[in-house]
Amino acid sequence: MPEVFFKEKMNKINQLARNLTRKMLTQAKTLGLLVAVLAMFGSGTAKAQDVNLLANTNKLFAFNLILPSAQPQPPVPQVDMNKVNIEHDPEAIKAYMQQIAPEYGVDWKLVYAIGAYESGYYKSNLARNSNNFFGRKATSTTWRSWNTAEEGIRDQFVYLKTRYIDRGLDTPAKMNRVYCEGNTWQYKVQYIMNTL
Repeated sequence: MPEVFFKEKMNKINQLARNLTRKMLTQAKTLGLLVAVLAMFGSGTAKAQDVNLLANTNKLFAFNLILPSAQPQPPVPQVDMNKVNIEHDPEAIKAYMQQIAPEYGVDWKLVYAIGAYESGYYKSNLARNSNNFFGRKATSTTWRSWNTAEEGIRDQFVYLKTRYIDRGLDTPAKMNRVYCEGNTWQYKVQYIMNTL
């Protein structure tokens, strides 16, 4: 008799533990859903103002989560391409890089900082005469040249993406040994990035 009694008690304890575990998992999933919805609203991807959340434990219940509608993000201002291509204005170049960076999946700050360092903030002779802001060579003795600053900037995004970032060299420190001969280049480029 004591063994049967003990087994019944153990079965009840195990059943209670399973029910409690299911309930906790369901509540955890509900909390996870709530966190996901809040994250969507925070990122501006949610469209609805009134979200109904349903959770299924032993009972079905619903509640309304009222959040303000997501505010649309302001568009990136149009860049005056004359200021980029003719004047080589650093602020216009920065705005242009910010605008096109999503197309390439490259941090615009990295591209801008390399250009600023290599060309004296876009004012060197190589920048003015060849639209080469990045100190890139065509051969060991000649410099790369582009018809427009826009062309050179876009090529630099592709160059960094394919030659560095896709190979895991995604910071100035990792790029230094390949991009530049000196070992202080990384610190100077990183400093400029940190000031943007």
